[in-house]
Amino acid sequence: MIKEDVIKDKNGTILKVGDIVHVRWDYDLIVCKNKNGWYGKLICEKGDSCENIPYALPAEDIELIKL
Repeated sequence: MIKEDVIKDKNGTILKVGDIVHVRWDYDLIVCKNKNGWYGKLICEKGDSCENIPYALPAEDIELIKL
């Protein structure tokens, strides 16, 4: 498995750790990275059971949210 140093959204925007992306299935994720590569985490309350569930970040399905 090749680990990518850069991840982009569907518009080609380079994402960084901490960015918020909207997924086409109508939810938002925080962009994260670890030794295994890039992933997303749901935005939820600290301590909630959804807090540490990793989600894939396929470029064609995500778009950076401009805050």
